Amino acid sequence: MVLAEAEGRGGLPKRVHEEVQRYLACGDIRRGLTLATCCECSESVVIAFSCKSRGWCPSCAARRAHEAEAHLDDVLPKVAFRQWTLSVPYALRWVLVKDVKLLRAVERNLTRAVFRWQRQRARQLGVAGQPKNGAVSFTQLFNAQLGLQPHTHLLVAEGVWSGATFVPLPPPDQEEVEAVLKRLLKRLRRLFEGLEQRWPEDGFDALQLEGAQLRLQLEEEPKVGRGRLVAVGQGFSLHAGTWVHGNDRDGLLRLVRYGARGPIAESRLSRREDGKYEYQTKRGATLVLTAAQLVKRLLWLIPPKSAHLTNFYGAFSSHSASRPDVLPRAAAAAAKKEPIPQQSSLPGVSAPAVMKRPRLDWAALHARTWGVDVWQCPCGGKRKVVAVVTSRRTAFGVAPEPGPAASATAALAQRPGPAAARAVAVARHDPLHPATRSRRPAAPTACRPR
Repeated sequence: MVLAEAEGRGGLPKRVHEEVQRYLACGDIRRGLTLATCCECSESVVIAFSCKSRGWCPSCAARRAHEAEAHLDDVLPKVAFRQWTLSVPYALRWVLVKDVKLLRAVERNLTRAVFRWQRQRARQLGVAGQPKNGAVSFTQLFNAQLGLQPHTHLLVAEGVWSGATFVPLPPPDQEEVEAVLKRLLKRLRRLFEGLEQRWPEDGFDALQLEGAQLRLQLEEEPKVGRGRLVAVGQGFSLHAGTWVHGNDRDGLLRLVRYGARGPIAESRLSRREDGKYEYQTKRGATLVLTAAQLVKRLLWLIPPKSAHLTNFYGAFSSHSASRPDVLPRAAAAAAKKEPIPQQSSLPGVSAPAVMKRPRLDWAALHARTWGVDVWQCPCGGKRKVVAVVTSRRTAFGVAPEPGPAASATAALAQRPGPAAARAVAVARHDPLHPATRSRRPAAPTACRPR
């Protein structure tokens, strides 16, 4: 039904079909698997591949949020941070999603407006020289009811750096937040001048335009009062009331996970007996959706192909000359990395060594996200990888049909849930189930004595 409606408007692009197919194959051991065996009891478990998509897969989005949390926990300094959240009016939502460069320009102008206010406050406090700022931004394209609403969460250090010394700044008041929004609107007015009218070019654009005009189905619209560090003007909303202390590392990581999270929380989605779906929003409203309505809301939340959802600004950016002074832990970690030799295309000429940033391996990321160590057997032994199956024909031979399980391996090899649930992309995921999702297993290749 959704596909037929999109075909009447020009069809869906290829990347949308690929996104859906990747999700339907996510966690399906018939599409590929890794077989791990315990060195002590010889019991085997099957580890399925994951889609690693940037859309609405709940499992992959949760791992991506925890990966961002682990990375920023290692590099962000232990100082206070304030979250500045910018929302845009309905008329500009689809335009910003359609034009990724315009979306980044709005984000950069917000960062510049906040940085300018911080530098002014620093000079008033007597900070000499050119103070340095630092921020990390998270772009989200969704709201509580799965509508298309691009907005930015900007985590800004609550202070500036003078050389290698951090100078904390007092928190902003209501007038200062309004002044920041006023300065931002002045910049955006020049940005949107002369912007040509845009129209949907295919069925996916028409679907996203419909999602951008979707309004919250609440009994009472929330009221914005003074004293909450919220400024509203010309349809834009700027909120600066959320902050964490420099010693509250857990609070900062919660903000990071919140900014890097996926659009859908699987725990809030349930299927009713009549075949419809219920989704609980954060504000308490319950959305009752048909399968077609749910699919449409999931499709229009697929992010643009070239959009970066996490960006670093100021002294936190990779090209900043002040980064070693601001992020000493990152500089120390980079100094300890061993250069990776590269092969040169010219004989007798050695290529320069390239520093490669270490990434959190899949097993550690899975344990951090779900609290389950896939390499630890319940008997106390360690598991090792004995086979990686990437051929669908071979995977079909390894995975038996659903039915009574004769062993733990056979139980793990059962097919996913009902086809109807998978068709609307609401397949459940049990984090305690050993058949976890992977495509890049980083496991020991040999058993070690305990």
